[in-house]
Amino acid sequence: MRIPQADSAERHKILEYSRKRFHKEGFYKTSMDELSRGLGISKKTIYKHFQSKDNLVEQICANTSKLISCTIDDIVDADTDVVVKFVKILNMYSSFTMNISGKWLRDLRKHSPGEAAKIDERRRARTNDILKKLIQQGKREKLIENYSTPIIINTFTATIGSIMNPEFLLRNKLSVHQAFKESYNFLLNGMLTESGKKN
Repeated sequence: MRIPQADSAERHKILEYSRKRFHKEGFYKTSMDELSRGLGISKKTIYKHFQSKDNLVEQICANTSKLISCTIDDIVDADTDVVVKFVKILNMYSSFTMNISGKWLRDLRKHSPGEAAKIDERRRARTNDILKKLIQQGKREKLIENYSTPIIINTFTATIGSIMNPEFLLRNKLSVHQAFKESYNFLLNGMLTESGKKN
């Protein structure tokens, strides 16, 4: 991942280590002492950059959202057909969700509901904007069926929102990665024309 210019190397190191650990194990039962030991630095150093564990979680979410958003913008703005763009977005999310656990999602919903709500809102807004652009391009290229754009967008956002629900994942014994990839493939194949499916 690219280091935002405003981040010092030390702050970035804390963010990256904590992000990987929280995404895998959740954050509620992970103490600042454990982070300190894992990083090989003092808690005082962590607190120099982050006021609390809640603040660290908030910054991880904001940083991750920013990086994903920049990556998607690059894909959407590229001079390629819409199928290539959808596949690149799928690959990007597949790589990202590979390391996301149900524990992280559950902790967000249960112990940081405000942050979870912000993530959901950002995802909905971004998904709407991106899908609108891609669907318009796909229809011009005759690679996407001429279904109602609002129906396609609503189906995508509702499906992605439901699979990011930790109870759904646990109940059905699914990983975030598996649920996202299968849902995305199902939705994409449902809206592509025959020409689009051959691309």
